[in-house]
Amino acid sequence: MTSLGALTSGLAQRLSPRARTKVRQATDRLLTPIGSLRAARTSERMVALTYDDGPDPDGTPEVLEALAALGIHATFFILVERAERHPDLVRRVVAEGHEIALHGIDHARLTGLPASQVHRLIADGKRRLAAVSGTDIRLFRPAYGSQSLSTFAAARRAGLEVVVWGPTVSDWVDGSAREVARRALPQLHPGAIVLLHDGFEVPEGDDTPRPTFDRGEVTRELVAALGEQGYRAGSVAEVLTTGKPWRTAWFRP
Repeated sequence: MTSLGALTSGLAQRLSPRARTKVRQATDRLLTPIGSLRAARTSERMVALTYDDGPDPDGTPEVLEALAALGIHATFFILVERAERHPDLVRRVVAEGHEIALHGIDHARLTGLPASQVHRLIADGKRRLAAVSGTDIRLFRPAYGSQSLSTFAAARRAGLEVVVWGPTVSDWVDGSAREVARRALPQLHPGAIVLLHDGFEVPEGDDTPRPTFDRGEVTRELVAALGEQGYRAGSVAEVLTTGKPWRTAWFRP
């Protein structure tokens, strides 16, 4: 099946940068009712902090301590198998007022699976994460951002809003906490959804070294940098109170 995202992506490759922007803007308007959430349309200088791949016994406490000290809530996209291994950390995330969301049962791509299997996996992940957290699960971010029209439909059928991202700190690449935090700044805009990680998920057989920075310190540095530009931070739910959802065509292998 050829998706609208694939069609616009192929077209965009043959256009000038200015024309690409116009195509994306037109596509985003068309997909507002059905696309993946990428930001809030707002003039308020507020962004959402989102953390993937937890809970992690090292990274998650670092991030939670930083957020508590800063008085900020965030959204945590959680892997179910990790949540079931560390239910105490999930309960701590909830107790400290953060938003719980689904990142998958594990960190496998879903785009190569039959639609019926994808729906079962997402629906089962939602149920299991709700059981661990004691909260309603309303948001889903696919592992690696990998999504087809079929997996998008499966998530919506399971009653989940698909959330993607804009700015990212690329925190799978090592560096000082300050360097890592400032990677997000060039893409910053009001209502943006920023991608960070409180865990570090490496595919089986991948010998990529684990980054050495403190993930809590990355959060502190990022919030400080945001403040320098007049921004404040919160969860996805909090940012959406400042404007309307901004949805986009997001399809990638």
